Amino acid sequence: MEIPTKFQNYFKQNNFEKMTTIQETVFEPFINGEDFVAMAPTGSGKTLAFAMPILQNITPNDGLQVVILEPSQELAVQVRNVIAPLAKEFGCKVQSITGGANPKRQLDKLKEKPEIIVATLGRLDDLVKAKKIKLATVQTVVVDEADEMLNSTKLQSVRELLSDMPEDIQLTFFSATANDIFNDMKKWFGVDFNVIDQRSDESYTTGIKHYFINTTDDGMKDMLIRQMAHNRKFLGMVFFNNSRSLHKVISSLDHNKTNFVALDSKMSSQSRKEALQLFTSKKVNLMLTTDVAARGMDINNVTNVVNYMVPRDKNEYTHRAGRTGRMGKEGSVVTFGNTHDYRNLKSYTDSEIEKVFLNADGSFSDKETYNKKRKKRAETSKGDKPKAKKRLRDQKNKGKRRKPSTESK
Repeated sequence: MEIPTKFQNYFKQNNFEKMTTIQETVFEPFINGEDFVAMAPTGSGKTLAFAMPILQNITPNDGLQVVILEPSQELAVQVRNVIAPLAKEFGCKVQSITGGANPKRQLDKLKEKPEIIVATLGRLDDLVKAKKIKLATVQTVVVDEADEMLNSTKLQSVRELLSDMPEDIQLTFFSATANDIFNDMKKWFGVDFNVIDQRSDESYTTGIKHYFINTTDDGMKDMLIRQMAHNRKFLGMVFFNNSRSLHKVISSLDHNKTNFVALDSKMSSQSRKEALQLFTSKKVNLMLTTDVAARGMDINNVTNVVNYMVPRDKNEYTHRAGRTGRMGKEGSVVTFGNTHDYRNLKSYTDSEIEKVFLNADGSFSDKETYNKKRKKRAETSKGDKPKAKKRLRDQKNKGKRRKPSTESK
């Protein structure tokens, strides 16, 4: 379909030539008020897929009409930032409501009566219970990263929040991966959902290469991370399965004076914001993080994703890998582990996972190429040693008067 007129300038400014498949597919169902679950690969443009029809349906200055639920502060702010410039074209306002942010400032912004709220579940629930936000006029709900938002710890909270809204609201769910709840959505939400599943479309991930380095030694892992970070073309995110492992490596890299930032859910909101700003502006090229940054984060030109430890399941691997090689660009996913980890890893992706070694320049080689390069370096180094000794001898003798030979007498 053609790009809607009011979005053409935005597409041109961002060098988007056409709508993606998921954007085209959900546009009409969204406009028509249908309830659906939409699944598409990471980097396929899901935020714009729901932002465009939302804005087409919005009525300016008519109160709160749309609630978008996000799993993290960072993602809520990112989605707000994508929608905000477009919302101005339609004469409406969008506000983020997140935990960690200043509550008073958020309440002051609510006085502007935004038509769209992008929120994390906990903070929105608090403000609804405090009667600072009324949901009676809401017409559409978007649950983004739905497999995470409908997990066992959040599902009931989402359902309770929806119970405070009108019965005839439009319910839409967007995700790159599924969970078991998706198989029985009517049971949990009382309506039939159309399922739009485009996860098999690999056109958005063709530029991603998957690598495996056989090591479980933490010291070796830290050295490899530092080596990669010294590559000027490197912009990488290193993922950890838990905060404890993350902070252990932070101490190691601090000791070795490596330049990096860290992002963890236990950090203050301001610290997280500053770390993300330094990384997205390319002032720092290495970010250490837990899965708080694995979902939906759109950071331009991330070249490498590094799994310090093997992800716990296929969905976790898919979301982490989706931070690089977005929209068909090139990117690399590198995972550390042992032979058992490698067997598990192969079940996480249909792509080939190559066992590699890291070269001194930050590139990857197979075992044969790596050994050839190492042998060549050793031979070159060995051949240079006599010359080095000669230069040292010449420097020592420089300026000294040579003793005449006996033949010249």
